[in-house]
Amino acid sequence: MTIFVALVGLSALVVIHELGHMLTAKAMGVKATEFGVGFGPPLLKKKFGKTTYSLRIILLGGFVKMAGMNDDDEGPESYNQKAAWRRTLIIFAGPFANLLVAVLILAGIYMAGVPTDVTTAIREVDTGSLAAEVGVQEGDRLVSVDGETLESWEQFREAVGARQPGDEVDFVVDRSGEQREFSGTLTADPQDPERAVVGVKPVPVYTSYGPLEALGLGVWRTVEIIGLFGWFIGQLVTGEVSLYDSVSSPIGVVGVSSDVASQGAQSFASLLALISINLAVFNLLPILPLDGGHLFFIAAERVLGRPVSAETVGRIAALGVALILMLFVFSAYADLSKIFTGQPFIPEP
Repeated sequence: MTIFVALVGLSALVVIHELGHMLTAKAMGVKATEFGVGFGPPLLKKKFGKTTYSLRIILLGGFVKMAGMNDDDEGPESYNQKAAWRRTLIIFAGPFANLLVAVLILAGIYMAGVPTDVTTAIREVDTGSLAAEVGVQEGDRLVSVDGETLESWEQFREAVGARQPGDEVDFVVDRSGEQREFSGTLTADPQDPERAVVGVKPVPVYTSYGPLEALGLGVWRTVEIIGLFGWFIGQLVTGEVSLYDSVSSPIGVVGVSSDVASQGAQSFASLLALISINLAVFNLLPILPLDGGHLFFIAAERVLGRPVSAETVGRIAALGVALILMLFVFSAYADLSKIFTGQPFIPEP
């Protein structure tokens, strides 16, 4: 079921992207001949006005066909007959729609409430940990460690972090108003064998925001993620991060989305916002047939004072398609190899 939810969510992001192109094209006087949801043979087709709307057999993504964009139509409603600024708005509208959706999703999350702090109360006890072995329970509240009274979770984390796996530790918890003492040997973090842990997770403190403040935070978070995407590209170019560990094909994206969907609506919504931002930024790369490639040639047309020749555009587009196909094949290989070797799609930090 979570895989189906993930597919629907990812498809919706692509459909929203294409819807941005189509609505802006109509507003700019360009005829949208077809708007399709999915790919492959059509299951349903219905024409409203000048646009045919179709539902395709492979419900993954969507597309919009505009007169004069990929054909020789030179009528008054043709894309290639419109002024450069109109074409720019049409092309940019797709990524902008994804950014807008991301901002709205994030704003909704901030309005619903996000964790901004943690308490010393215990939300979860890790299986096989010191806490589980000595009988610490969910709902207990940490009071002290080795005689040092705790005022915050950060103080507890620092106290345990100063020790090594195998060290003895004494701590006190409050359980329904009654203090209980425990002692035992610190276990190692499964992700970092040199780090000692007790094996408990804190109860978070949630903060909700009003609509305007949440919208502002959504915009800020979106800008922050775009900046991180640029940082990641820089790390990739310098070789500080591995391409194998960092790219995902639709196989990996659906796999991760399915896992996150099982963790709850807010986690899944956060992931969709992140994917929507990445979809917008990726599409703005100056490579044909991506939106950024079209924007690049519109800019080149303005600089040269004439359209770039169809032959040149065709050759560059062929190179861009080849690059994207190579990236797709490599990312699919990486995802399949991770499945067969039992590696996670996203490596642990």
